[in-house]
Amino acid sequence: MCSLGPGHLRRSDHRERPLLAHAHERTIVITDQATHVGVGSVDARHLELDPRPADVLAIGSQLAYGSVGLNAAVPVYEASGLRCAAVPTTILSVLPHYPSTHRADLSADWLREVLCDLDRSGALDQLRAISVGYLASPDHAAVVAEWSSARTGSAVDVPFVLDPTLGDIGLGFYNDPNVAAALRRWLLPMATGLTPNLFELALLTERPLSSLTRLEDITAAAQSLMTFRTQWVVVTGLRSMISSDGGHRLGRIGELVLTRDTTQILSHAVAPATPAGVGDTFTASLVSRLLAGDDLLLAVDGAAGYTALQMYREDRLA
Repeated sequence: MCSLGPGHLRRSDHRERPLLAHAHERTIVITDQATHVGVGSVDARHLELDPRPADVLAIGSQLAYGSVGLNAAVPVYEASGLRCAAVPTTILSVLPHYPSTHRADLSADWLREVLCDLDRSGALDQLRAISVGYLASPDHAAVVAEWSSARTGSAVDVPFVLDPTLGDIGLGFYNDPNVAAALRRWLLPMATGLTPNLFELALLTERPLSSLTRLEDITAAAQSLMTFRTQWVVVTGLRSMISSDGGHRLGRIGELVLTRDTTQILSHAVAPATPAGVGDTFTASLVSRLLAGDDLLLAVDGAAGYTALQMYREDRLA
């Protein structure tokens, strides 16, 4: 899985590159670092400004400018004192809603090599959780599953939280629709926790979205995602159908929190703004709180409250 193959290490050539410096035109010679250091000749951790191993491995989208995907998640982990190894599956200039945007989807081979590099570096030696969000290609799901099994000899050895970033009501698909089937095949069996919205729940369970209008139908769909590894499912962004007595409370938004033994509803006031990236923020906050020792219900409530605060902040800055 992580064997060194041709092209695995792609270094620039070792030709000297002169750089003109200052008025007296002294020439500084710069060469590839590998020429002087060499693989294995020093402990690379001594070169790290922050040598702590990663607590969380986060896989998702990355933007040059924006607050979605890894851009949204990593600051949450850092604010919680957690070291995060962030692996992009796609890189965008800006959100696709801007007049001009460019993206580069990273290949499955690239993703595999990066995960293997992280393993070899020791960065994941004390890993406490894996969080998977946006996957640009169905092949990405297979790579993550195969890598995880290869590194530990089992499907997963730490909490594996899947935020199935597939799309949303009113927005449609975020990525290749075939990613949903790949998640079902490769990552659902590994997940210890799931954070789908209603749109994503429908895709993962292969149910029509129109069939998920009642709380009991949503609960049944979420229960169908529970595998022998799954400890919980949190369905996010539920509107109106969020009171525990079966009634409807308009102006509220809630989460269905499902475990093997319990089903509970949490609700919060609807924020005045709904920026992109709230799902990424929620999942990162949830994982951070679980790693801090919160029980699931407290962690979900805290993550929802934190996310709402961020939405209010965005509204004030608008």
